Amino acid sequence: MNDTPASVQFKIAAARGLLDAGLILAICAHLAAWVGLALAFGLASWPCVAMACASGAVAVLALWLLIRLAIDHRLFTMLAHSTASTNEDDALAALDHALQRLGWIDETKTGRTLDARVRGVARLVRLVTILAVVQVLVIALAALTGAF
Repeated sequence: MNDTPASVQFKIAAARGLLDAGLILAICAHLAAWVGLALAFGLASWPCVAMACASGAVAVLALWLLIRLAIDHRLFTMLAHSTASTNEDDALAALDHALQRLGWIDETKTGRTLDARVRGVARLVRLVTILAVVQVLVIALAALTGAF
């Protein structure tokens, strides 16, 4: 079943909403990771070394996801404008062509449907949510070990 132009715009809006939420979560996870690192370096024990390692890993992963979410947000914004003036298939083909020329995707990633792309955005947001939860748990463990 082909989507109507209106349903395409709603799917894109849903993806952009997810990306907005993901950006907020990624920023929170990244900031919490820095708090965890600061707490870990303030205490001199092996649990704190483990906390510093976990917080450092979360900081790096959260930063990567923050970058991905920001780029995807821009791409979905452009896709919304593009689908307003052309059909969905042409807009997605143009997006794939641009991403291929940049070297960001290979031939196997081209031709994905809008639905698949929105599911990919949802996966990114789930990943950043998991990272944020992990970092909150790391800080909670720091509190239990007397970091506060």
